[in-house]
Amino acid sequence: MARGEGYLRKRGKVFYFEFMYKGQRYYEKIGVVSKTVAKEIANEIRSRIIRGEYIPQKERKTTFSDAVRVYIEWYRKKSTAREKSKEENIRRARRLEEFFGSRKLSQISTFLVESYKKKRLEEGVKPQTINMELNILGSILRRAKEAGLFDGELPKIEKFRNADRERLRFLSEREAQRLISACPEWFKPVVIFALNTGLRAGEIFSLRWEDVDFERGVITVREASSKSGKVRKLPMNATVKKLLQGLERKEHGYIFTNRFGLPYKYEDKTYRRVFKTACEKAGIKDFRFHDLRHTFASWVAMNSKDIYAVQNLLGHSSPSVTKRYAHLTDDYLRSVVESVPNFGSSSASEK
Repeated sequence: MARGEGYLRKRGKVFYFEFMYKGQRYYEKIGVVSKTVAKEIANEIRSRIIRGEYIPQKERKTTFSDAVRVYIEWYRKKSTAREKSKEENIRRARRLEEFFGSRKLSQISTFLVESYKKKRLEEGVKPQTINMELNILGSILRRAKEAGLFDGELPKIEKFRNADRERLRFLSEREAQRLISACPEWFKPVVIFALNTGLRAGEIFSLRWEDVDFERGVITVREASSKSGKVRKLPMNATVKKLLQGLERKEHGYIFTNRFGLPYKYEDKTYRRVFKTACEKAGIKDFRFHDLRHTFASWVAMNSKDIYAVQNLLGHSSPSVTKRYAHLTDDYLRSVVESVPNFGSSSASEK
């Protein structure tokens, strides 16, 4: 820092700021942050001192907005997630800031967290979505503590239990047929493909003809569109192979196109409006495009009874994510057992 602007010092991993003004010495602990963030905080401290708005560290407490700023700066540099996932998590952090922003970190209690959960539920947000936001909340608070911005006890964050399983909505074969019939002709291939592959919307709309190997019967999902950031191979069934062979190839190279023959834009979400209209026409309620993936996984679970096959086909890195479908294999097997003729029941009762 320039002469007269104070001194930024680092002891171990912790930054400190020292500043002399009108004969008085000010010494402030900034915390474990990057040098860029430390300079920003130091400049803010100096400005407050000059304006006469400085509050001694013993009296001043870090706000949640301060913690969000530190978290986002750290997260952008350290996270290995895809850019799309990073931006989604940063948006979640900003949403949390709207509620907790001006509060001091010491004021964020378990009761306040429960108030946030209640507010989000009243806004119609699903428990699974709120759980993802609570994950970010925990990360922000832990990072603030690691950075030395907060010395108190972290609040207990209770997430909704079985939120994923509660949202496991899938179609019967009859419902699936109704949905396909209700779709516009140019949109039917997308729905049929999703039901037969379990791919996510972003993965489907990113597919190009070069990703399809008809000879080997394999579709390649590239790392750029895969949620895990890894390439994975997916076998084609007869329905998918016939579907793809019947589609017209466009110069842009993308497999699925909208009614104008242009590639779908996953970001603008226009496909959701088309899908919602088709669901309403088919009389299917509480069903999202992503639930086509759940439908595929549920059908595989019930027909193969192999939860690890579901894991591999969906591209889950951990079997714990796939456990939501495990009860379907149990239910299916139970129904099979119940269908066996009840031989011997009469003779047993006669004894």
